[in-house]
Amino acid sequence: MSIFNGANLPQELLINIFSRLPVKSIGQLRCVSNPLNSLLSDEHFLKTHFTNHFQEPEKIILLSNSHIFHTITFNKNCIFINSINFKQTPSDQFVEICGSCNGLVLILNKDGTKVVINPITLDFKIIPNSPLALEPYGSFSMHGFGYDYVNDDYKIVMISRYDHDNEVEPDILDMFMDIYSLKNGSWKRIKSSPYDHAVPEHANGVFVNGALHWLASKKPDYSSVIGAFVLSDEEFVEVPAPSSLDKDKFVFNKLVVLKGCLCMVDNVEGNRVDIWMMKDYGVEESWTKFCVDGIDFYDFLKPLCFMRDDEVVLNVDGEKLMVYNLEEEESRDLEVDGLPDSFESAGTFVESLVSPADPNLFGIEA
Repeated sequence: MSIFNGANLPQELLINIFSRLPVKSIGQLRCVSNPLNSLLSDEHFLKTHFTNHFQEPEKIILLSNSHIFHTITFNKNCIFINSINFKQTPSDQFVEICGSCNGLVLILNKDGTKVVINPITLDFKIIPNSPLALEPYGSFSMHGFGYDYVNDDYKIVMISRYDHDNEVEPDILDMFMDIYSLKNGSWKRIKSSPYDHAVPEHANGVFVNGALHWLASKKPDYSSVIGAFVLSDEEFVEVPAPSSLDKDKFVFNKLVVLKGCLCMVDNVEGNRVDIWMMKDYGVEESWTKFCVDGIDFYDFLKPLCFMRDDEVVLNVDGEKLMVYNLEEEESRDLEVDGLPDSFESAGTFVESLVSPADPNLFGIEA
């Protein structure tokens, strides 16, 4: 392939070189020539690029109840913030991050519109509303977003139920499940969830190991469980929780992902939380615990990511970001110019070239 002034270089060598560059550099190189654009858009290149960058620090994305979102990048001792004006329709007002996977983020608009976006390339796809969705008035919904490695497809899962305190459909107790396939561009309804999701209302599914995870209550005794919805099988299985937790109460905790591991946040008392990390997925004995103490919060304290091995970034009540040093057991505000005074929702994502607008270029190796 002739790309540079007639010089012939093996394609594998070119892929090896270019796959080590950041996403923005790839975007610039695609404009150099048609052959280079073709190479840098090839599925094999996208997989190689993702693999080479998979271990890089996660970025934070913040929504501040407008059409502007903010991304925060950690680079050694430097912190960079980027504010992005993303107004595609007059009604754009982003209020919730529902999940992220392989560089794509699922964002919920104030009017209920769902958008899947790559925050680096700004490629996006507006998701049509499900024809089976319950009316917003008189119902509750929660979402999840992840990648089906078996069928090479990104999927949005929505669990909905009627609000039994009103008169819309007071006798229907089902937890309806609707799935949207980005590859097929369509919604479908499957059998209802076997669990009661009423307690952790509006909690988003946490994607780990090919499955979306929710804390739920198991019928008929309503004991707490971690329900893992496997995207390839579209079935729930159960993941063991830490054995020391009260099975009647841990449904009130929160699930997050840290360093690719499923974690559970347990508000023990006052301003202390225990964070359990499942280091070997599916193995009950692999749960380990670390504590965050001494931070005042009103509603919730949620770990977002590790800035360094001994420092975790925390979302405190959606009002500020803090850094907690696990070795020194001390906290400090995350100070960066341009950080909004408050935000509606916070999440993390990784840098990638995956585009939600091109279903033929989704494949990422597990």
